[in-house]
Amino acid sequence: MSGARVEIDDAEIRDTVRAVVLAGARKRALLKEIGGYLVTSTQRRFETRTGPDGSKWAPFAPKTLRGMPARRAPPQLLRDTNRLYASFSSDIVGPELLVGTNVVYAGRHQFGGDSIIPGREQTITFRTVNSGAGRKRVGGELVTYGSRLRFARASERAKRQFQKTVTIGEHSVSVPARPFLGISVVDRLEIMAICVDHHKRATGATGDA
Repeated sequence: MSGARVEIDDAEIRDTVRAVVLAGARKRALLKEIGGYLVTSTQRRFETRTGPDGSKWAPFAPKTLRGMPARRAPPQLLRDTNRLYASFSSDIVGPELLVGTNVVYAGRHQFGGDSIIPGREQTITFRTVNSGAGRKRVGGELVTYGSRLRFARASERAKRQFQKTVTIGEHSVSVPARPFLGISVVDRLEIMAICVDHHKRATGATGDA
């Protein structure tokens, strides 16, 4: 599991688990079922793009969408490769139930913050055009400007195309918090329901009584 932690110490859940175990339920089996449920609940947040508190995740920035390759359509927040989505698991360590991931960048997305992008060299492709290379809004008016060079997409088959290696300096990228770890109101109710089921099995109780 990654180093960033979200610690939840819910007295009512803790006391309920203790009472169920004292009634004869197997603690490890109880925590294992709760952990399995929380893994599924965490993954569901990637599908609904919603945090544990019910708030929607920040959408893609317009600049990010403009530069997104066609292969990523339709865009999926935090699910480009599904690596993070598929990495969640649960574990029992001593008295604690852990639910998390070993993906190192998970904490950055959970809490948000600035990421430092190291400087690098990159090859970019240009193509010649018959008119100005680009347009820019000046005083509310869109004007054509510049030389006859324009950036070309890798998939384009433009004539008179050439490449140039450029240096991109170190810079930072602000990543908004998109929390996925935590317990929602629905999660809490489900955990209590799991505890009730284990209590019934431990005591031989049937029905709703």
